[in-house]
Amino acid sequence: MTRVSGYFRPMVREPKNICFYTMRKDETVHVSDVIKHDLSRTLRSIIRLHFFMFSILALSIAYASAQIRVGLHTQNVISSVLVSPVEGRYFLLNALSDTVYRFRSDDAISLTASGNTIIVRSAYGLNDTLETAYLTGTGNRPSIKTRLNDEKEDGIYFESLQLTARNGQLKLINAVDIERYVSRVVQAEVGYGAADEYYKIQSIICRTYAIRNLERHALDGYDVCDNMHCQVYSGQKNPTNEVVKATAATAGLVMLSKENDVVLSAFHANCGGQTANSEDVWKESRSYLKSVTDTFCLGSRSARWEKSIPLNEFVDQLGRSDTSFTESWKWENSDRQRFFGLNNDSIETAQMRRLFNLRSAFFDVEVKNGTVYLLGKGFGHGVGLCQQGAMKMAESGYTYSHILGYYYKGVSLSPISGLQPK
Repeated sequence: MTRVSGYFRPMVREPKNICFYTMRKDETVHVSDVIKHDLSRTLRSIIRLHFFMFSILALSIAYASAQIRVGLHTQNVISSVLVSPVEGRYFLLNALSDTVYRFRSDDAISLTASGNTIIVRSAYGLNDTLETAYLTGTGNRPSIKTRLNDEKEDGIYFESLQLTARNGQLKLINAVDIERYVSRVVQAEVGYGAADEYYKIQSIICRTYAIRNLERHALDGYDVCDNMHCQVYSGQKNPTNEVVKATAATAGLVMLSKENDVVLSAFHANCGGQTANSEDVWKESRSYLKSVTDTFCLGSRSARWEKSIPLNEFVDQLGRSDTSFTESWKWENSDRQRFFGLNNDSIETAQMRRLFNLRSAFFDVEVKNGTVYLLGKGFGHGVGLCQQGAMKMAESGYTYSHILGYYYKGVSLSPISGLQPK
């Protein structure tokens, strides 16, 4: 294989990538060729992927046991946490990795912020002050229950938690196996009742996003956050067996562009019949994020919407008070045009979406009796994979590789362990 551009090239013993070319249902893709590749190979070098304004520092340990550090409840003020083991055996360690406390099976400890330190107590005699607290579990599926402040609802997280205090507030970080992380994100993003093949799709998308964005919160001390700024990762929803199986079936696989870069795995709820070019929404052109026709999503609940706005309010919001609209004036947007035309002037449809809080930037405009009617299509930014369209394709018998290849042009699948620095 020829040398590729960017900071990655395949390893000497290459895995076979899954390449996407057609939409034929009967085409066989041998995923086993990828899965058989040794995912536990040690990545001794620090992986760095520079793509525009940020980079990835990643996985210097075997991928099979790799963890991702997730900042929890980053939008909340947390002063105290009550924790107790759910499964496995747990230990409390200090900043020097010394064991401070061994949990009993029916145990719970409270951790309360006091300035820049943490006061830890239990009913079995623990009473200590720590600068940093590590809650580390052992066993096959170690998990721990958390209750924040005075809330009544518990969260459950796998593996280990790190807690630090700053100015009387706690910061929580969950270090968890990346596949367990992916399964939690898929459950939060998709919910219940989707086809097995679609859960595989979302697993690959979420894993690709996580690997691409491993340094997004480097200054905060963790890799990704647990809210929509990164990916929703909730302690309230344990993944179902279907989600766990889908994650395992695609373990380690990420999407690569033709340039062998980890792709921006954008997705949205419904495209309204046609996805958008990335440059029409975010100003940056990407070879794999190109507009495609999608008829699969048209029967879904989010395919159509409507909003009415008084004409004078519509004109004022646009900042074009000199624009005159005749009665029954119409503007049709049949192929996701980037600009909404106003006589000799124009405004980007993406900007109009923000101005009028629209469900999408794909809409027609019609003026009647002093009112502007926006007749819209789809829900979301429209770039990349259309979730409701992909769900319908999965229900219709298309494989996850065909579906991903339809929405992301020219991409291939590769194990994370197949990437290394030059």
